[in-house]
Amino acid sequence: MQKPGTIGIRQFTILVTLITIGDSILILPAAVAKEAKYDGWLSGIIGVLIGLAIVYLYCIISHLYREHTLIGKNMLIFGRWLGTCLSILFLFTVLINGSVYVRAIGDFMTSQILKETPSVAVIFLLVASALFGARLGLETFARTSEIFYVWFVFTFLSFFFLLTPQFSIHNLQPVLENGIGPAIHGSFSVIAFPFSELIIFLMITPFVDPSQKLTPAFLRGATYGGICLIAIIMLTLLVLGPSMTAQDNFPSYSLAKRVHVGEFFQRQEAMMALMWFVSIYFKVVTYMYGFCLGIQQLLKLREYKLLTYPTCLLFVVGAIILLPNETFLLQAYTFWPLFDFTVAVLYPLLLVACYYIRKRIQNKPTPLQK
Repeated sequence: MQKPGTIGIRQFTILVTLITIGDSILILPAAVAKEAKYDGWLSGIIGVLIGLAIVYLYCIISHLYREHTLIGKNMLIFGRWLGTCLSILFLFTVLINGSVYVRAIGDFMTSQILKETPSVAVIFLLVASALFGARLGLETFARTSEIFYVWFVFTFLSFFFLLTPQFSIHNLQPVLENGIGPAIHGSFSVIAFPFSELIIFLMITPFVDPSQKLTPAFLRGATYGGICLIAIIMLTLLVLGPSMTAQDNFPSYSLAKRVHVGEFFQRQEAMMALMWFVSIYFKVVTYMYGFCLGIQQLLKLREYKLLTYPTCLLFVVGAIILLPNETFLLQAYTFWPLFDFTVAVLYPLLLVACYYIRKRIQNKPTPLQK
């Protein structure tokens, strides 16, 4: 069986940061503003704190049978039959989520930039480029992320400072007008979309340099991404206000249209779109790679590259059939957190509980006891 290469802690942290941001940088402010309104920034903070607890759960799982991916852990902890069933459930979730990301970028492009272009054409181009990255392997696209990360940070900070003169603190007032309830309810989207989707890294953690500490790197990357999301939520609220943010499907993109410096530097929405392409591209590549690697291990194949072409077709077909139009996609975001919580929270908790029960029965020390 062919084994992927090893990546460094820095590359792993950058990948976690970019995938935490992912598609959330465009759609999350609207989802939060609809629920929490003026307290959307508070929902972001609550969601990030709870999200980091979920990431810590993934860190614990990553140290159980450190040399195995999540598929291997399932087999060792649950046994052959139950482990296979749970692995299929996990891989099905990866396929569904990957298709949603592909569809999201297709609808965004055809509704905001390339309005005369069929969404299928955009979907094919994205999946084809992701296919190329997945076939080159983990080391290649992890190193590539280092190149784009610097540009991503520079562009994000530029938007923040260029929009500072348009801030209105009144858009954040009154604070907790309807109590803490709406803020907590709004935090569900923050927890579900960015952080629960980081479960895909349990397919990659065995290939991170074992000589370096994994847990701090995982938490650091999730923290960087979480701070970025809190900043973009506050930015949209301060500039657009809660009402406009909630009504706009892509408020961050509308935010970029308001950049105006003199008469020569304005309407930088294309830069915002390109910044989003970087984050969601690495998210799609990672999901495609994790799906292929999982199928390879489940079927005990020699290499995963043979699976990339059918996986590419599955992502395209899933994006077209599961989410037929933009309206359906936006409605799906209302119940999607429940789906994510089931697979990305309850299932990992079950895995950890079964692991420690088995070890206690066998009277063997667990990783936390060593």
